[in-house]
Amino acid sequence: MNKNGPGKTILLGGGLMSAGLVFSSIANSFPLLIFTYGFVGGLGSGSMWMPTSYVVFDSFDQASVKRVTGFVSAGTAIGLLIFPPLENYLIVAWSIQSAFLIVGLIVFVFTILAYQTSKKSMATSTFAPREAFRRLKTKRFGFLYVYYSAGNAFSRTIVTIFLVPLLESRGLGTTAGTIALVLIGVGSLAGRLTAGVRRFTEETMAAIGFILQGICAVGLFVANNEVMIGAISVLFGIGYGTYIPEFALLVRKYYGVDHYGTIFGILLTSFGIGAFIGPVFEGISVSFSLGYLPGFLLAAVVSLATGLHLLIVGRKKNLSE
Repeated sequence: MNKNGPGKTILLGGGLMSAGLVFSSIANSFPLLIFTYGFVGGLGSGSMWMPTSYVVFDSFDQASVKRVTGFVSAGTAIGLLIFPPLENYLIVAWSIQSAFLIVGLIVFVFTILAYQTSKKSMATSTFAPREAFRRLKTKRFGFLYVYYSAGNAFSRTIVTIFLVPLLESRGLGTTAGTIALVLIGVGSLAGRLTAGVRRFTEETMAAIGFILQGICAVGLFVANNEVMIGAISVLFGIGYGTYIPEFALLVRKYYGVDHYGTIFGILLTSFGIGAFIGPVFEGISVSFSLGYLPGFLLAAVVSLATGLHLLIVGRKKNLSE
């Protein structure tokens, strides 16, 4: 992004994500699916949020940037609202291969639209790995890295990935899981729009999101009827949606935009760590007949601990200022 600008970065990332989905439609083995969906698609999806958030910082004034960041981040929530039922319909009506192909083509169309709206934005930051790694050694950056890896990637992905099979194991079927994911998307949309709130600091808003997410992780496991599952899914989404845009704002708040691409890019690598460990842990738990409780319980504890620690650290920082 620092060399070619955010527009071309978005085009490259979206192109890879689209290609990963399209090639997944013809994958005829598990290793090949890991390569197309996991590696190619993962390269693309992992490179989208950083340049997108930079376009917001580069295009809007100080007074509007928090609110606009929340609106742009809400796009993920809208996707979670639309795509699960669309994919479920495509799989049932046609096949999972058709679903991969059609969704991949839709992603490519959106990529072109995103490129057209961002290609005029130029990156003013420079690629400075030494500067970024100097910050990586600081306690503040270390905390951000752990928060994103543990509270978001680890805790959130355990719940969102295993919620559908959990509900299916209780006889509710895939439709109930799909509706739950849609409702998480609805809640996430509302949560992301809180980024414009000025009464609380970025640290406080993120902490509230993690705490709410942790409480709802337990709630989703113990919920025993569709109404409870639906209500808690919305609240879980609100928590998840509240803290997501705050991380881009926190990096901007702490470090400015001079090295934003490098610093935020390194921060986002933490997602890969947590999103790998969490599902593997829960997968092992289920395969050893321990059920879904260990993963959901650990997701709740980690999310709550992240929120409480962030609340304490944020309060100490504000008092010192």
